[in-house]
Amino acid sequence: MGRELYSGLATIQYNAGRDRDAFLSVLRLASPENREKIRVSLEPLLQSMGRFSGEQSARLQQAVDRRAAELGASLPVKAVAPAVDPRRSEASRIVVRRKRLGPVTLDDLPLDEREGFPGFAGSPSPLPLLTWCDGKRTLAEVVRLIEIEQGPMDFDFVGYFRFLARHGYADLVTPPAQ
Repeated sequence: MGRELYSGLATIQYNAGRDRDAFLSVLRLASPENREKIRVSLEPLLQSMGRFSGEQSARLQQAVDRRAAELGASLPVKAVAPAVDPRRSEASRIVVRRKRLGPVTLDDLPLDEREGFPGFAGSPSPLPLLTWCDGKRTLAEVVRLIEIEQGPMDFDFVGYFRFLARHGYADLVTPPAQ
């Protein structure tokens, strides 16, 4: 139950962040001199969205605790992060910087040189894999976001991005110390 709670809370947080980003995207349409004024006018709505996601998180916690009580489990249920896939252990030490615009199709590589990694129509689809690679997020964060969107995957993310780097699609760099 702790893993399911963790997953549900992460999904709520993810959706709230995406909604906030979508809402704030309107600022790109405003002139620079009006952005702050518009941003301030949006604040009550942003706060309302934040309250809503907080309420949903609380509802989820209550539902999980209620079910745990029915099963005779200890309360409150604590969110438990899933174990880290050993293939991903180094993902927190990698930032992916894309070198090309647009989707990576691998069309320029013969099939026998793709090392089993997916092309444009493969699974998982490379397009969402690269969408989150902004040159700032660690690969671990990219994987977390992808799996919130698409569900858990049995995929060698570190191997895939190392493959892309070897073929000139991306650079892999060490994240700055925090």
